[in-house]
Amino acid sequence: MKRVSYKYIQWSAVVVFAYLLFFPISIKIDKVIPAAEISLGDSSFCEPLNIIIDGTYHWRLIGDDTFDGNIKFDTYPLTMKDGLAQGKGLPTLRFQEGSDHLDYGEWMDSESFGKIHTKAFFNKFIVQIYGNGEGNGVDGARGWSTIDGHCIVAPAHNKEEALSILKRIQNDDLAPYEYWIE
Repeated sequence: MKRVSYKYIQWSAVVVFAYLLFFPISIKIDKVIPAAEISLGDSSFCEPLNIIIDGTYHWRLIGDDTFDGNIKFDTYPLTMKDGLAQGKGLPTLRFQEGSDHLDYGEWMDSESFGKIHTKAFFNKFIVQIYGNGEGNGVDGARGWSTIDGHCIVAPAHNKEEALSILKRIQNDDLAPYEYWIE
């Protein structure tokens, strides 16, 4: 009798693992998160804002996580009036190594807002805001400034909390943590 139940548990574990291996776990997200916008160029700069996330996060054991929905920043009119750009039949965001670009407007006619770097389910995330007007990118395109770039960090109520999250989410796209505290 005990032998049968042990085999049943083993098979159940194999089936659950196989499911997680090939199929995403989808979680509905509908929340408002407090955040802080900070700047590389001005160590005293810290502006509070709210981030409104509404959609479905698809977590995968193997492969890139995806998100279908919208992310709005209450102090940025572009994000409040337009939704994230989405191609036909494609997820809104595909987090390759935890990052993706935030483009707002109609597909093929959208405006780049920045780049998001996130932990699963938007528990902690950073948005690099692309500069306004003439950018420092190729052919004058808008892009991230390593001199005076701004980031939105969530969840954070002040600069200290924002810097703590920045320290945890470091990658090649972000300026080193030491640059933010100078």
